[in-house]
Amino acid sequence: MYGEPPQDLVFRFSEVHRLSQTLSTMIDLKDILLPALPPKTTLRSLMKGNFDAEFLDQRQAMMQEFFDNLAGKLNRKYGAIGNVLDLCEPLGIFVRQSAAVASAADHATVQAIESASRLEEDRAIIATQEREYEESLQIDELRRVAEVERQEQEERERREEAERAEAEAVAAAEAARAAADAAAQLAADVQRRRAAFELAHAEPTDSTAAQATVRLRAASGATVQRRFLDSTAVGALFEFAVVADWQGPAADSKFDLRTSFPARSLRGLEQQTLREAGLCPSAALLVGEVDDAADA
Repeated sequence: MYGEPPQDLVFRFSEVHRLSQTLSTMIDLKDILLPALPPKTTLRSLMKGNFDAEFLDQRQAMMQEFFDNLAGKLNRKYGAIGNVLDLCEPLGIFVRQSAAVASAADHATVQAIESASRLEEDRAIIATQEREYEESLQIDELRRVAEVERQEQEERERREEAERAEAEAVAAAEAARAAADAAAQLAADVQRRRAAFELAHAEPTDSTAAQATVRLRAASGATVQRRFLDSTAVGALFEFAVVADWQGPAADSKFDLRTSFPARSLRGLEQQTLREAGLCPSAALLVGEVDDAADA
C-alpha cells in the first residue's frame, strides 16, 4: 500500500479468492468496481500442469497486477482518511497473515505448506483421472451393449427375412403344385370329354352321307377342320371347339362361334341342326371370347 514498506507475502489462491469475496460484500466498497480475480488455471496449466515454471511466472504476474489494481482503488477510497490496512480490515488481516507466513522461522515450513498443497492438488488430479477413467469404462460398456443389441437386431431381421422367404417359397411351390394339379385335372377332363365326343359324334366316312365341313378359326390364328353329319346339333360345335386337339378356347372359358358373312352368333342356336342353322355343306366359324358383362 502507498506509504507502506514492501512486504513478501505468501498465500494460497483460495485465500485470495476468499478475500475478494469478502471485499465484494462490504458496504463501504459498493461504490468501487473491484478488479477481477485472476483465473486459477490457464490453458498452459491444463496442458503442462500447475507446477509448470512458465505458468507459475504468469500467475505471479497476474496476481501482482491484481493487488496493484486493488491497492490503487483502495488508496483512492481510504488514502485521505488514514492507513488502508487499518481502515479495510479484511485486507489488513490478509496482509498480516500472508506476511507472517512469509517470515516463518525456516523455509521448511513453507516447503511443507507447498508440499501439502501439491499433495492435495495431486490427489484431486488423481481423483479426476480416476473419475474420467470410470466414465470412459462406462462409455465403452454402453457402446459394447449397443453393438451387441445392434447385432442381435440384425440377426433377428435376417432370421425373419429367411423365414419370410421360406414361407413365400413354400407358398409359391404349393401354388405351382395346385396350378399343375388343376391343369392336369383339366387336361384329363378334356381327354374324357374328347373320347365321349368322338363316341357321340363320329366323323362320317361315307362320302354319300349328308354332311357339313366346319372350319373353326381362333383369334390366335389357329384353325381346325372336321366333318359332321348335317343332323348334328350346333351345340356339338361348341364342345368340339373345346375338346379338339388345337389351340382353341380353354375348357373353362366362355366363347362364341360366329359366321363371318353374314355375321351372326350361334349362341342360342345350340338345339338346331347344322342344316337348320345354314352351315351345310360347309362353314367357316370364328371363335371369340365372350365378355361376362356382355354375356349377362
